[in-house]
Amino acid sequence: MNLKPYIEIEAKGTGPVSFFSEDWLTVPKARMLAREVSRFPYIKDIYFEDEKGASWTLKELEKLTEELAQEPDDITVYFDGGFDKKSGLAGLGIVVYYSLGGKRHRVRKNKSLTLQTNNEAEYAALYEALKEVQDLGASRNSITIKGDSLVVLHQLDGSWPCYDETQNEWLDKIEALLKSLKLTPAYEAVNRKENQEADDLAKKILSGRQIESRITLDGNGDD
Repeated sequence: MNLKPYIEIEAKGTGPVSFFSEDWLTVPKARMLAREVSRFPYIKDIYFEDEKGASWTLKELEKLTEELAQEPDDITVYFDGGFDKKSGLAGLGIVVYYSLGGKRHRVRKNKSLTLQTNNEAEYAALYEALKEVQDLGASRNSITIKGDSLVVLHQLDGSWPCYDETQNEWLDKIEALLKSLKLTPAYEAVNRKENQEADDLAKKILSGRQIESRITLDGNGDD
């Protein structure tokens, strides 16, 4: 979840004045800001607005943080799909990065399905990635979805229309899953090099090599 701060101050002789920021903050940074500025007597009120337009006080953010302590956060999904016309098999590559318990984690997985087109394989890969996020127990958070399929990403963000019946079915499934998990998606197109992990996984399953791994990453939580 990301938040924008709204602060109301009242200096002597001025009356209340409100300040609104267009900068997004993570929940930990929002809590830190609220704690710090609340110490000053001229701060009359501070609250935050999330990506869905809901308002949060510091007290509500503290309670939410306790509730989400055991749920994955800072989630980034990479997906890719490959398709072999001769066999009709699609290779799905999935990579999920997330934070939990103060550490950064990664899931890598591939899967094969019988499908019809490469675009359908891309949609299926993203759907399987979101099912993995669901299995991790994620909810009520922001999620960044990265891939090199402009068709999938732009149809999901609404900037491109979708006239294909099969693709519309995948769109509906993906949007329904995101809604049920209360996840707020941000879609980001990346080049094939940046999507190499997912691309490699999709290719490997088409050559008969199945992979599923879960690891805790070292370092400070950066990808």
